[in-house]
Amino acid sequence: MDLQLASRIEGLLNDPTAPVADLRAALADLYERCRSQQQMLERLTQISDKYQRAERDRGLSYAEQLQRKVRQVEKIVRISDGYQSMLQDLNARLTALSTHDELTGLPNRRYLQERLTQAIAHAERNGENFSIALLDIDFFKRINDSAGHAVGDVVLKRVAACLREGMRDYDICARWGGEEFLILFACCDQQHAAQLAERIRLAVAALPTADLHPGLQLSASIGFTEFHPAETIDAALKRVDDALYRAKDAGRNCVVGNP
Repeated sequence: MDLQLASRIEGLLNDPTAPVADLRAALADLYERCRSQQQMLERLTQISDKYQRAERDRGLSYAEQLQRKVRQVEKIVRISDGYQSMLQDLNARLTALSTHDELTGLPNRRYLQERLTQAIAHAERNGENFSIALLDIDFFKRINDSAGHAVGDVVLKRVAACLREGMRDYDICARWGGEEFLILFACCDQQHAAQLAERIRLAVAALPTADLHPGLQLSASIGFTEFHPAETIDAALKRVDDALYRAKDAGRNCVVGNP
């Protein structure tokens, strides 16, 4: 309500002789002004409500966008974790393939050569001895020819499991090539190596084969030797190989040492 209208109404109210028509006109003006202000307040209220809704919606939109980004980041993290896990599994698989025989699960020739190098260094440093033995499955070619290569693979697996179970915890056995297996007997002299090799020969001969092929019997020839101080790996392997050939010449299924 402006000052002019307020002064007019105040004058009419203070004048007892003021015409009723003038009072009605002033009241009508007052009513119109109040209604106009009420409409203005309603419009302002509507504008305020719309603004608040817009701000709330904008805030919800920001929250939804943030949640979307968080979900995307979480997905990327999961993918990254899966990728890292896959790389670790792949590296472990590649390492296993490079150091172990896939068929038997035993260490391969490369791995045992590295361990032989370490054993020689250890023996020279601490004055401890070790022995090696070379095992060959007797008449393995005949097994492949008569029973098939699938049976031959099973034979290799069973002999490998037999060797793994029959060794001491600190000995190492590797598939050296074909049907040959090389065993590293740690902290072991020639006499003790002979006992261990004989025990392994008997265990191989006792392996069950009736389920593989009729009349199939397994046996193994084993040559062994004790490592000589200042000897090379090749020299030691040559002596154990010679011992194995002597075991074969002696009729197979036996153990022969080479001092």
